[in-house]
Formats: sequence, C-alpha cells, structure tokens
Amino acid sequence: MPRPEFPPRSGNLRRWRWSLRIIEYAAAVAAVVLALHYRHQANTPREWVEVYAGMGERREIVLPDSTHVWLNAGTKLIYPKQFNRSMRQVYLSGEMFADVRRDEDRPFIVSADRLEVKVLGTQFNLKSYQEDAKSEVSLVRGKVSVGIKASKMNGKLTLEPGDILRFNKTNNHIDFLNFDPDSYANWIDNDNFFFVEQTLGDIVADLRRHFAVEIVVTDKSLCDETYYASFVNEESLDEILDALNKDRLFSVRREAEVYYISPPLK
Repeated sequence: MPRPEFPPRSGNLRRWRWSLRIIEYAAAVAAVVLALHYRHQANTPREWVEVYAGMGERREIVLPDSTHVWLNAGTKLIYPKQFNRSMRQVYLSGEMFADVRRDEDRPFIVSADRLEVKVLGTQFNLKSYQEDAKSEVSLVRGKVSVGIKASKMNGKLTLEPGDILRFNKTNNHIDFLNFDPDSYANWIDNDNFFFVEQTLGDIVADLRRHFAVEIVVTDKSLCDETYYASFVNEESLDEILDALNKDRLFSVRREAEVYYISPPLK
C-alpha cells in the first residue's frame, strides 16, 4: 500500500520562503549597487585638461561642449576632456569670459575659490584671483545663479544682464553694481579694460598681470581711491596711468622695469 505524502511542516516552509526573500533582497541590492556604480562611472570624468594663461598673456579655448572661453593673464582653468551626462563642471583661478553653449539638460558650473556660478547658456565674466581680496561676476546676457561659500552666507543669488556681484573675501561683504551690457568694453577685444567703481589697488593688480610689470604703490592710502573708467583703444600702461591720474591724486615714476605710484609731488 503506497505511503501517503504529507505536506512539509510549516516551520520548514517559512524558512524556505524567508530564504527566498533574502536571496531576492540581496539580488535587488546588488542590482542597485551595480546601477549606481555604472552611473558614477558615466558621470565621473576620467581625463582632465589644465590650461594656463601666463602673465601678459590671454588665451582663447573651446571646451568639449563648444563653449568659448577666454582666459585673462595669470589664469588657470581645469576642465574634463569630456563632460559627463548631468553637468558641465570647470574650475577657475583667475579671470575668464565665457560664451556658454545652451544645454537644458546639463548646467554649466564654474567653481572659483568661494564662488560657484551656475548657468545653462549665457555670456558672463568671472574674476577670482586667489591673491586678490575681491571676486566678482559680471553678467552680459542670460541669467546666472551665484553661490557663495562663506561662514554666514550659503545661499544663491540670481543676476540679470547688467548686474555685477562683487564679493569681498576678507569681510564677506557683497556689493551689487550695474553696467550697460550693450556697451560693455570686454577685455577679450583689443586689450580693453573696464573698471566699474574699482579701487586703484584692484586696478594696479589687473595692470600688473596684463602688462607683466611690477607696479609698487608706496602709500597704501592711495589704493582706496575709486575709479569708473574704460579703455578701448589699446592704450599703453603709461597712457592708462596718466588718464587715471587726471586729477593729479598721485605721481608716477619709472625706474628700469618698475613703476612707482606715490603721493603727488609738492
């Protein structure tokens, strides 16, 4: 007589189902980890390019997305040989003017010291030299979002065309200035200079880098004098200094390759 078959004990059945759940859970976790790994691989640049414009030099480069970038004197730009799928990230020390190719799916982000500028497609100027006390963003066209990494300032600010955001790294102070974007004397064309309420100290720093000469201000109180001026006719250093000194607030003398700016002669 055949022996009747009995169903397995419920304890064994529960253990079997629990084992299946563990296997399914482990497989799901493995799938997620694998997906994250491939996503990370796809979004992590493997090769980086470093470009430098030396003192007295300006350079124009085209990034992998066809964005045009101009580097001012004493500037370093680091960018990936190929942008990833989610964003276009570059790193700047110095000054650049960017004509960013629009890409709705991948924002263009520039990290420069304590500033982070985020755009989709626009024209803007970013100046952030490590040795300078101030950094600034000037927007010509489009819209940019500026994030500031500071002790009490972690929000983001939005600029419109004609806006200048100037950030003092020493005291975390922000100034908002305005200019006419249609008459913007961009430095990438014919060695132009465009100074909007800039101190003589800041201007001297720009002139040092551009002309690759040493300029010494012998009286630091002169560095706080503020100027609004533009130079669009390829003026020489002597011509620029003479124009800035139209009110004879200082004197200039040259010894060999060094310029000295001092209080006015009596």
